[in-house]
Amino acid sequence: MKHCLVRWNLFSLLFLLIASWTAFSQSNSDCMMCHSDPEMTALRDGKEVSVYVEMKVLNKSVHQELDCIDCHMDVSLDDHPNGKPAPVECGFCHGEAENKYIEGIHGQAAHRGDLYAPDCGECHGEHDILPPSSPDSRTYKMNIPVLCGQCHREGAPVARVYNITEHNILQNYTQSIHGEGLFKKGLVVTATCNNCHGNHLILPHTNPRSSISLNKIAETCMVCHARIEDVHQKVIKGELWEKKPGAIPACTDCHPPHKVNRQNIVVKISDRSCLNCHAKEDVHKVVENERISLQVTKNDIANSVHKEIPCVKCHSDVSPEMHRPCTTAGKVDCANCHAELANRYFESDHGRAYFKKDPKAPYCTDCHGDHKTKSKYDETAKTYRAKIPQLCGECHQEEGKAAKVESIQNVDVYYDYSRSVHGRGLVEKGLLPSAVCTDCHTAHYNLEESDKASSVYPKNIPATCATCHKGIYDEYTQSIHAIGRGNGEAKLPTCADCHSAHGIAETERDQFMHQVTLQCGSCHEDLSETYLQTIHGKAYTLGYLKAAKCSDCHGAHKTKNVNNPNSSVGARNIVETCQECHQDANQRFTGYLTHATHHDKVKYPVLYYVYWAMTSLLIGVFGFFGIHTLLWLPRSVQGVVQRKRHKKTDKHLSKYYIRRFSTQQRATHIFVILSFVALALTGMVLKFSGMEWAKFLADL
Repeated sequence: MKHCLVRWNLFSLLFLLIASWTAFSQSNSDCMMCHSDPEMTALRDGKEVSVYVEMKVLNKSVHQELDCIDCHMDVSLDDHPNGKPAPVECGFCHGEAENKYIEGIHGQAAHRGDLYAPDCGECHGEHDILPPSSPDSRTYKMNIPVLCGQCHREGAPVARVYNITEHNILQNYTQSIHGEGLFKKGLVVTATCNNCHGNHLILPHTNPRSSISLNKIAETCMVCHARIEDVHQKVIKGELWEKKPGAIPACTDCHPPHKVNRQNIVVKISDRSCLNCHAKEDVHKVVENERISLQVTKNDIANSVHKEIPCVKCHSDVSPEMHRPCTTAGKVDCANCHAELANRYFESDHGRAYFKKDPKAPYCTDCHGDHKTKSKYDETAKTYRAKIPQLCGECHQEEGKAAKVESIQNVDVYYDYSRSVHGRGLVEKGLLPSAVCTDCHTAHYNLEESDKASSVYPKNIPATCATCHKGIYDEYTQSIHAIGRGNGEAKLPTCADCHSAHGIAETERDQFMHQVTLQCGSCHEDLSETYLQTIHGKAYTLGYLKAAKCSDCHGAHKTKNVNNPNSSVGARNIVETCQECHQDANQRFTGYLTHATHHDKVKYPVLYYVYWAMTSLLIGVFGFFGIHTLLWLPRSVQGVVQRKRHKKTDKHLSKYYIRRFSTQQRATHIFVILSFVALALTGMVLKFSGMEWAKFLADL
């Protein structure tokens, strides 16, 4: 390795010495003694050519600091001028560019000795080479199409000799959007030949390494057209432009290279021409044996939100050269104007279903209408706020199209919504601020609740409801239930868990009152069971809706942990909470164990033992006297039978009876018995409040 370095250093030193000596021995003045003569010529391949060099031109070139022999290194005064100089080796200074040129199609043609293969001088010049930033340079941005066109124009030798698939390249480019930008608007940032094909590494489009190959053309275009995947129109002629996210198609599939822009057909067909046929009542088409009217009246268009837009702006696929231009017309692509909304739609479940060719999937015209499309602020529009539930309900009802989709759980949504607090507010009271379908599900970005991007995804529901219920949302976010506070282990409730999604009832209605404890109990099962054993729970179970419920004590939305100082059931606030119902409540009153249960021996030992002691006493007393009664009953029956027998046989038996109780005493006994029975019944109703018979008696 050391020997190689030594040899290389010696070689470099020797080269510098020779070059210095040569430079010292021969200057530009020596060369210009002959080459400054305008009439000086030389024979090259049998042809007489000028070898005149204008010093003024050379001094303005990029090589003005170089000497002639820096490029013409083989020239020597000994055999000059009779000797023929070798071609200039530009790669001595421009090595990287030369390597790319050699790899490219131009360099390969030169290596084969092709007659029309370009070399450095043909593109950059010889003694007159100027920087690309100079307007006079051959490689100046504005001059590149003309430079390349010298060979690639139609009729040029290159176009005649080689099999180039593209024709009229220069002509087509000048009329393209890139050519117009360059020549008509002077935009030097527009694309020219070298931006797409490269400067020196020019390869055919069939070469995988080529900048214009199918797998690299999108990358090449993205040098200027950034964020193609984000800004490109997502739907073209009813199909997604990408087969899947990230799979950007080759740009040339839709945008032919060099070709003239498609001429705008708007100026060729007037609305009057369309209405000549479509204004007739009998104009129609037949699809699957079904007659579909194609009539469009002037009033339809005049009252539409699109009244200022010509027909061919929407029906852009018509063919003006045909006798009936609309023969080729297909489904209207609204994305041409409403690109952002269309992108949202095609990312939604509706749009995805549409691309799967699902006949149940709604398209733009299903909701907005076709020629009668009106502003959403127009009361007669299908998308007017008050009409949105009915519009969505056309599919989302029991017999609608959406009911046949397996992934949709809520089938008769329109029925549920119509009876909810939102639906009744809109329909019965005409309150336009009432929430409608699009407020929760959005207008165009409808996604299933399992999709994390959905507005009704569990973690997103609080924020969705907050668009109307901001105050409640602020309380909820500070509560123990706030979905953002969880560690992911426990499922935290959202608005829909407590209020439901579509059948939301007013909080003061019986329907909601009856559901509160059950809703809390779906998560707090143990506490719910113990609550139902308290006087509050029993009264609530029997239908007394004024009885304290979970939300009355813990709060509806600002529920906090009992150890939180701001909790409504914390030590600091419990008295105030109880006083909302019990005005004379004090600190001692709050000692009442709201969720105590006799089933928990560890937590409530006193209650546990007292319960079983009292239960044992009751069972013992009733058991003892029950047995006593059963044992006494046969003797009582026997005594009655004997008295009847003696009454028939004993004539001396007295016919008189002694009345032991007076009328007042008998009435008192009857009153006591009735009172006891009533007390027992009412007590049993409260004790067994969950039984149907108890509820029946409570309702009497």
